[in-house]
Amino acid sequence: MKCGLSGSRWLNYQCVMDKHLPIITLVILFLYSYGTHAQTDDMPAAESIGRPGEISQVSRNIKLTLLEYMFLPNEIWVTQGETINFVVKNTGNRDHELLIGTHEDLKKAAKIRRKHPDKLETEPGLIQLAPGEQKQLIWHFDKEGIIEFACPLPGHFKGMRGTIYVERK
Repeated sequence: MKCGLSGSRWLNYQCVMDKHLPIITLVILFLYSYGTHAQTDDMPAAESIGRPGEISQVSRNIKLTLLEYMFLPNEIWVTQGETINFVVKNTGNRDHELLIGTHEDLKKAAKIRRKHPDKLETEPGLIQLAPGEQKQLIWHFDKEGIIEFACPLPGHFKGMRGTIYVERK
């Protein structure tokens, strides 16, 4: 049965919704992203990403879930001076990593991982997780600004990225 030819109001309503749902979804996503970025226009990109923190200084825990090619959540808001305990769980079926850094640092790490995919790295702000594994990363944010996190593994970096907004105290 074609839209508009039925006597049923429900079918006609469903036809209208089927045609307009993609447009409505795009409008909602646009408005959400506009609102998110409008609030961060005055935040500088971070030159310093902070440093590993001490467990005794943790002000709160933030749970991060790693799936195949995405982080949940992929935007995090913290306050300058906070020490965060990131509780990171890999719920995917592949190995993943979490690396906190500037955009340039993350691109450089992804490039190195493409050249040497089996080499295990050890650096501040990096944790490696096997499927089903959960680890913690304690990080102190000492300056305001915008920094990023990503999975630098080959084929993961393009989609597995997120942003940390460090607001002024």
